[in-house]
Amino acid sequence: MIKFFRHIRKRLLSEGKTGKYLTYAIGEIVLVVIGILIALQINNWNEARQIKKVEKEILNVLLEDLNSAKSFSAQYIRSEQHYLDIIETILHTDSLKTILNDKDKTVEYFNRAFWDFEIKIPVINTYSDLKNAGKIAIVQNDSIRDRLSILEANIYNLDKLIQDRMNVHQIRIDEICVENVNFLPLLKFKMPDYNISLGPQNNYIEIMAIPKVRNLMGIKSVLTYEALGYRKNLHNEIESIIKLISTELHESEN
Repeated sequence: MIKFFRHIRKRLLSEGKTGKYLTYAIGEIVLVVIGILIALQINNWNEARQIKKVEKEILNVLLEDLNSAKSFSAQYIRSEQHYLDIIETILHTDSLKTILNDKDKTVEYFNRAFWDFEIKIPVINTYSDLKNAGKIAIVQNDSIRDRLSILEANIYNLDKLIQDRMNVHQIRIDEICVENVNFLPLLKFKMPDYNISLGPQNNYIEIMAIPKVRNLMGIKSVLTYEALGYRKNLHNEIESIIKLISTELHESEN
């Protein structure tokens, strides 16, 4: 092809057709420019297609991560609700007397009320990895990126609340186990094979009549209620992002 164009230029010059030669030269330049633009357009198209492919792969992994986080979130919500139900049960005299008729349930309820609380939070590793690598812009949908930022803020707020609750529990709620109850029967519930002498039985009616105990359990009830609310908000945010990503992936297939 290059030899063909060179032959034409040589013939025009040899025939003294300068005007036609200039017209031809300009035409040849235009063709070269068009060729370069087409090549650039093809290259840009290939790059855009590759970026879209990478984005789709990331969204699929992120969707899987979010679905897993959703399952764990639902589990943690049930756990928080269970703790809250237990605390409310032992704070009401009538319901407390009901569970005292079942020795195993009594030990379980007071063990969880005095000792346990949920500390886990959902983790979305894919988003963290993208952010840490500075590649969050690969996700081109502005709505998805914005909701991921909101999700991150919700996770941070929940984690901070849980840390605060843990500090309050360790500083104040644990006083009940040290000062007001014989904790060994409750420990036996956690470690049934642990060979220890349990000592005297707890009179839970009297224990739950102590103002300090009631106040501390009331504090735990409030903290648990707040954590439950944060967890539900986070769960709703996870579901919203799952819907957004699912819609984005569906539209990309069409």
